[in-house]
Amino acid sequence: MLQTPGAAYGAWSILDALLAPTGAGTPFIFKEPLGQAREVKVALSGLFGRFVARAYLERYFNLSIFAHLGSRTIDLDRRRRVRVTRLSRGDLPDWIACAPNLSSLTVVEAKGCHDVGGPARALDRAWTQAGRINVTARGRKVTIKRIAIATRWGMAAAGPTEAHLSVRDPIDEGEPIDPQENDALFIGLLRLHIANLIKPLGHAELAAALYSITHQPFARRLQNDLGRARTLLDAAPIKEVDKTTTMGGLIGGIVTRAGPITEANVAPTDQEALARLNLRPVFVGIERDLIRAAIDAEPQALRTRLTQTVPPDEFARPDHAGGWIVPLGQERRITGGT
Repeated sequence: MLQTPGAAYGAWSILDALLAPTGAGTPFIFKEPLGQAREVKVALSGLFGRFVARAYLERYFNLSIFAHLGSRTIDLDRRRRVRVTRLSRGDLPDWIACAPNLSSLTVVEAKGCHDVGGPARALDRAWTQAGRINVTARGRKVTIKRIAIATRWGMAAAGPTEAHLSVRDPIDEGEPIDPQENDALFIGLLRLHIANLIKPLGHAELAAALYSITHQPFARRLQNDLGRARTLLDAAPIKEVDKTTTMGGLIGGIVTRAGPITEANVAPTDQEALARLNLRPVFVGIERDLIRAAIDAEPQALRTRLTQTVPPDEFARPDHAGGWIVPLGQERRITGGT
């Protein structure tokens, strides 16, 4: 949600009001149809469809690093001419993504569906959209898996009572590329993933620096941009989590049910107050050392860090992309400064 423009600043508690109460292992069921007018149903169905699709991709395809495509093509490493290229007019797919070991390049489009007849048409539209781009390195097409996902929601009160998730996921073979270009592709994708996550958490300048080094085509200017990115990282407030030995310094911010809190320092007493008000505060952060390795373009260090086995922690969990989600309150607090 944080990486989704607009949704990052929404009132996330809307899900509590719309979903039927469920227990562990029970389906994702809405209390009643998502609105009355068709345009409302289409908008909400599509929004929630992307959240559910991303959870599906993380669990069943081991994807953890995502970059939004939106309405424009993007560079992954402009200096090495590694980029997303448009093949036809129309909306682009939702994401390009990869696994924690910097492999399994994937293009994804997710659609929601509220049609009683089923998700077949939505899946066809998603598949068409997933085919509108290629990823290329110096003009050569890179092998990618294309995935189209369509979600039909279950309703507790009316409409379809069963939820369905439909997927089409073949591999589209490309040409072999140079190992350095391959590493540059995945490092660029990781830089965009990190930038999209930390920007709404109060680190807009550092996020902009990560975008800049990805989009910089000139070697001399790139060195200046790399130096600026390192300087901004060194100056960013580093947070530590009480009562844990599994995490190092984190760059991030506090998020509540109403959205992110962008202030650099939120006192422990304020964190406890947010918890008492049922705003469910959590700290969302990225490991500082991982960001540094992404800036320095160290592929082996990144693979080692992203795939290492992390001891289980009662309160926090890694997302297999260097990120942590830490519930705050009486049991756990975030401390630290620069």
